[in-house]
Amino acid sequence: MDSVAERPAGLEITTQLRAERLDTLWKFTLIIAVLIVLFAFSLGLSMLRTQAMLQLVVAGVVVMVGCLGAQRFLNRKRYEAAVWSYALSLLMAIAFFMFSPGAKGPEEGRLLAFAYPVLILTVGLLLPVQSVIVALALSIAATLIVPSIGMYFTVTVAQVLAIVLMGIAAGIASQTSGEVYGIAQWALESYTKERALKDKLFDSQEELNRSYIRQKVLADDLQKTNIELEAARAAALEAKNFRGQFLANMSHELRTPLNAVIGFSETMLNFPMMYDGQELPPAYKTDLTQIYNSGKHLLQLINDILDLSKVDAGRLEMEIEAVDLDPIFKGVLSTAIGLVGDKPIKIKRDAPEGLPQVRGDSLRIRQVILNLLSNAAKFTDKGMITVGAAAQDDGHVRIWVQDTGIGIPAEDMASIFEEFRQGASGRRKGRAGSGLGLAISRQLLNLMGGQIWVESRLNAGSTFYFTLPVFADAAPAQAAQAAQAAPAAQSNQA
Repeated sequence: MDSVAERPAGLEITTQLRAERLDTLWKFTLIIAVLIVLFAFSLGLSMLRTQAMLQLVVAGVVVMVGCLGAQRFLNRKRYEAAVWSYALSLLMAIAFFMFSPGAKGPEEGRLLAFAYPVLILTVGLLLPVQSVIVALALSIAATLIVPSIGMYFTVTVAQVLAIVLMGIAAGIASQTSGEVYGIAQWALESYTKERALKDKLFDSQEELNRSYIRQKVLADDLQKTNIELEAARAAALEAKNFRGQFLANMSHELRTPLNAVIGFSETMLNFPMMYDGQELPPAYKTDLTQIYNSGKHLLQLINDILDLSKVDAGRLEMEIEAVDLDPIFKGVLSTAIGLVGDKPIKIKRDAPEGLPQVRGDSLRIRQVILNLLSNAAKFTDKGMITVGAAAQDDGHVRIWVQDTGIGIPAEDMASIFEEFRQGASGRRKGRAGSGLGLAISRQLLNLMGGQIWVESRLNAGSTFYFTLPVFADAAPAQAAQAAQAAPAAQSNQA
C-alpha cells in the first residue's frame, strides 16, 4: 500500500480528512465489537459450548484486531493499509458467520451476504474507485464460495439478490468517490496554485518586510510612525518644489546676461556697420565665433534646464488645443536644413496631407520634433533623415524621425530618456550634447497625453516614434467651419 507521503501533493488534505473519518469509524466499531464479546462472556462460560456463541466471540476478536491494525497503520501515515485492515476484518467476520454451521440453516447463512453492500459503500467513501472494485470482487467471492464450503455448490435467489445489491452499491460508491476526488482534485489544485503564488509574493516582499520591520523596531506607536512618515514625505515634496523653483529662477537669471553676450557677439560678427564699418581681424572673428557658438549652446542648455525645472515644479504652462501638423512639418523641415549644415544628408518628409488635428501645444510639439531632428543631424554623418506621420486606429497620430546614423546600443535605449544621459556610442564618437533633449521631449509628451520610444540598430540608424491623441472635437469643428465658409464663397462668386 502507498503511504500518505507518497501520494500527490494535491490529495494530502483529502486523505487527512478521510483518515479522520476512518479514525472515528474504527473506534466506534471497536466499541461495538468489545460490547459483543463482553455480552457473549456475560452469558456464562457454560454457553460458549454452543457454536453460535463461540462464533460470536471469534468474529468480535477478528473485528477488534482489524480496528487495532487500522489504528497502527494510521499512526504510521499509511492510510490505505488502515482502510483495508478495517474493511477486511469486517469482511472476514461476515464470511465467518456465513460459514458457521451453528446457523439455523444454509439459507440463513447466505442471508448475511446482504451486509456486504454496506461494506462496499464504506470502502467507496474511504478509497478510490479501484479499491471499490476489489472490495466488490472479494464480497462476491465470499458470497458464492463461503456458504458452499463442505457441501454442494449452489446459488440461491438470496445470493443473486445480494450480489445485485453489491453491484448497485459499488456503482453508487464509484460515482460518489469519483466526483468527490474530482472536486477535491480541482479545489486542491487551485489551492496549490494560490499557495505557490503566495510563496512567490512572499519571497519578493521578504526583503522589503525585513527592512520595514527594522525601521519599526524602535517605534512604540504605529500611528505616530505613520504621522512622522507623512511629515517626512511632505517635507521631501516641499523640498522638491523649492529645488524646481530655484532652478527656474536661476536659469531665468542666467539667460539675461547670456542673451547680451550672444547678441553683442552676433552683432560684432554680422553687422560691422554698427561699428562704423570696421571689420574685425580674422583671429578675432575666430574667437568671437567660438564665443557666439558656445553661448548658443549654453543658452540651449539653460532653456532645457528651465523646462525641466518647470515640469518638476508643476509650473510649466501649456496651451492645449487642436493642432494642425502640416505647418509644423514645413517649419521644422526648413529648420532641419540649417541643423544638417554641409553634411551629405538628404531630408525627406513621409507624411500625407490632411492628417487629423491632434490635441496638444503646437509650440511644444514643434520643440519635440526639433529635438529629435537635432539628435538625428548630430549623430548622422551621411545618408537620409526622414520625418513621417500616420494616423492610427486607436485614436492617435504616430510621428517618427528616422536617420541613418550611428545607432544606439540595446543597453542604452532606456537610459537615453533620462536627464543628462547620452548613449555610449555618442560619447565615444565625441558628439556634443547635454542629454536633456529626449528627457524634455518625454516630459512634454506625457503632459500632452502622448508616448515616445525608439527602435535602433548599432551602425544602422535609429527611429524615434511618438504619439499624440487626435483632437476629439476636430471633425465637428472642421465641418462647422466648412458650413460657414460655403455661403461666403457663394456671395463672393455672385
